[in-house]
Amino acid sequence: MSIRDEWIVLDTNIWIFGLRRVPEFPACAELLDHLNRLRVVLPRQILQELQANLVEDELRALFRLFTRLPISPKIDWQKASAETVAKYQQMGCKLGDAVVSAHLEESGVKVLVTENRDFLEELTGLPFRRVNASQAIAELRAVDSR
Repeated sequence: MSIRDEWIVLDTNIWIFGLRRVPEFPACAELLDHLNRLRVVLPRQILQELQANLVEDELRALFRLFTRLPISPKIDWQKASAETVAKYQQMGCKLGDAVVSAHLEESGVKVLVTENRDFLEELTGLPFRRVNASQAIAELRAVDSR
């Protein structure tokens, strides 16, 4: 299965860097340009972080982006269980990252796209895989070349 066919979660930093076209993270903007080829899940934690960190114009741009997608993002307002969040905190995640990880596990999403180098980088055997924006784009290109 490829990233093109799976439901994925884009971490808060992907959305922010991509919407703001941060020069140090050009792959984030490029990934948002290819969003119409992806199936995106937006967990509660990421939506809350976006609301807290984006200014009004950026939030409008985000929701305009959503309306142009052929497959609407799956917005999930469910809270992750405290037990699963605690498990990820014990593995070394900060609270926000632990909540996102717990949501991925509980919802069965297998791919997290993040530019957070500290996000469970040294751990193996996770129920999801972690890729950065450049890796996600490379996977999309690999699908195109088949």
